[in-house]
Amino acid sequence: METSAQFTQQDGLYINGQLHSFIEQQLCKKSDLACEEIYQTLATMVDEFGCQCRKTKHQDDDVLQADTLLKAYSTVRTHPHCHVDAQTTTAVLDEYCCQVPAILVVALMDTLTGMTSNEPGAEHIYQRAAQLTGKPCVYAVKSANAA
Repeated sequence: METSAQFTQQDGLYINGQLHSFIEQQLCKKSDLACEEIYQTLATMVDEFGCQCRKTKHQDDDVLQADTLLKAYSTVRTHPHCHVDAQTTTAVLDEYCCQVPAILVVALMDTLTGMTSNEPGAEHIYQRAAQLTGKPCVYAVKSANAA
């Protein structure tokens, strides 16, 4: 693993230093998965869903900052508002230095922490995160008669 002041390289991903610290200090320590497995899962999700998610991004300046993710997971039951069709994060870059869609990072974090989500259009991403981690799927489907 190569580390610089701004990014850490892991499994073909370049992860913002703050997010890398968060993953190492929070997610890895609280998960029964090894850190290497968490990074590999994120890399797999980027390979499988990155292009599809980027195609639906329609505004260049719709960026979810790394701090938003960090703050969201430092408080109980709060969640960043990430739309699979509009936001990406500069917190993670792929091997081609393209921004990784925020929903991929959030889906993995939610799956590891057990936080439910009903992010529109992201059910298949959450299902894949659950499959790759061996955790239950935390995507909550809204019922037709929900208020």
